[in-house]
Amino acid sequence: MWMPDPDNERRSMPISDFLDRMKDDDNREQYQHIISALPPFLNEIKTNWLAIDGIPEIRIITNASANETELRDIVNTVCLAEGLLERSLGVQSIAEKSLGTYNVPRPLGPLSVAKACIMWSCAHEIFHYLRRHALIEKHFGSTPETKHALEFDADLCAAAAFYRYLQRFSTKVPSIHLKKTAFRLLYFSLRINLAEENIKWAGSATHPHTAARLMDILSKLAMMHNTGVADQNFEDPFSHLHLAKLTRLLIDLESHYPKETENKTAPRASEVIAFAKNNSNLEYTRARNSRWDEIQLLINQFSMMPREAIDNEASIAFLGDVISVPR
Repeated sequence: MWMPDPDNERRSMPISDFLDRMKDDDNREQYQHIISALPPFLNEIKTNWLAIDGIPEIRIITNASANETELRDIVNTVCLAEGLLERSLGVQSIAEKSLGTYNVPRPLGPLSVAKACIMWSCAHEIFHYLRRHALIEKHFGSTPETKHALEFDADLCAAAAFYRYLQRFSTKVPSIHLKKTAFRLLYFSLRINLAEENIKWAGSATHPHTAARLMDILSKLAMMHNTGVADQNFEDPFSHLHLAKLTRLLIDLESHYPKETENKTAPRASEVIAFAKNNSNLEYTRARNSRWDEIQLLINQFSMMPREAIDNEASIAFLGDVISVPR
C-alpha cells in the first residue's frame, strides 16, 4: 500500500520533472511506460469531444495518496497523485492474479490494466473540466445529489471515451468483445475502491458507491453502438443482449476477484452484485437520477461554449433560466 514519505515535500510538478527526480530506475521505467499511454488518449479526447478551450495540463502531485488526484479547475490542471501511479501497479497485480492470462487490447500493450487505471482517472477529471461541472455547482450548489450527478456524468463520459479509443484500433473486433475488454479493464480500475471505502449504498456526500459506478459504466457500454449515438432508452435489441453479456462478465469477475485484497473481517458475498439486486427499484440512485434529468441540458449547453463566455454569475443564471432548468 502506498504511504507518504514524511521527508518529501508535497508539490505539483510536470510529469517530466517528476520522472527525472525519481531515484529508483525500475520504478521510473514502469511509471514512464504507464504514463506513455496518456498523450495519444488525451489527444483523442481533445479531437472527438471538440474541446473548445483545449484540455487541462497534466501534472503529478508528489507525496499524495491515490484518492488525492484532482482537477484544479481555476488553473486548468489535472493533478495525478503519486499514489495513483503506485496503485495502478497494484491493480495490475490484482488483475493478473484474478484473470491469469488475458487478451491485451491494442493500443495499450504491456501493463494494460495499470495504463487503463491512469487513463480512466485522468479522463474522469478532464470531463469534469470539459463538461463545466464547477460552473454547474455555482448554479445548483454542492448538494449530494448534484455531486453524484456530476460524478455520474464524468464516469460515463470517461467510459465512452475509453471504449471509443480502443475501438479505433480494433475495427475488426466484434463490438461485444471489445466492450468486454473495456469493462474488464475499467472494472479493476474502480473495484479496488471497495477495499478502502466504508460508505452506505446511497454513497458519500460527494461520490456514489463504487458498486453503483460499476453498474453505470456497464450500462453505458451496453448502449454504445457503431452509430456513434448511445441507445439511452435501450430500444435496440443489441443493447439488451450486450447488457446481459456484460452482466454475466461482471458476475464472473466478482467470483474470481481475490478476496484477500479486501480489508474485511470475514468472507462475504459480492457487494457489487448485492447492490445491483437491491437497487433494482433505483432506491439508492433515484435522487441522483432526478438531479441528472434536471441538469443534463444545462451541462450540454455549457460544454459547447467557451469557458470565458459563461464563467460568470449572470451568464449561468441566464442560461439556466432560458432552458427552464427546474430547481
